[in-house]
Amino acid sequence: MQHMCWMTPDVTVLRSVGLKGIPILLGEDSSEFFKTCSDTARDEALECITVGVLTVISEDGPHEGQSSVDLQPISTAIILEGGIVMDHIKNLPQAVCLLFGLTYSLHLDYPKCMAKKIHSTSFRL
Repeated sequence: MQHMCWMTPDVTVLRSVGLKGIPILLGEDSSEFFKTCSDTARDEALECITVGVLTVISEDGPHEGQSSVDLQPISTAIILEGGIVMDHIKNLPQAVCLLFGLTYSLHLDYPKCMAKKIHSTSFRL
């Protein structure tokens, strides 16, 4: 993870850390919901996601692993039913909020791997 200043934190960074941390606290596996890939492996990553958020990072940038919070992604996309429905979203928290709205308005089922997280987060929103 890139260096963050905890004395004057960026709100987006705190929201991103919180969104990635909720599944850990609830004992859920978020690896199928929050997917991170390099810009050259985007097509392979799309094959693995049914519903979720895909963050594309530079292949030349620092790699921290799938669970890291990427502060400067190349793009963030919303995936529904295996296809990109929205791309080039500003940040992870905005992508998750848009995904909640799309899931609700299109009457889609929440992914089973993230049911507790989505229910608890949408209840708080």
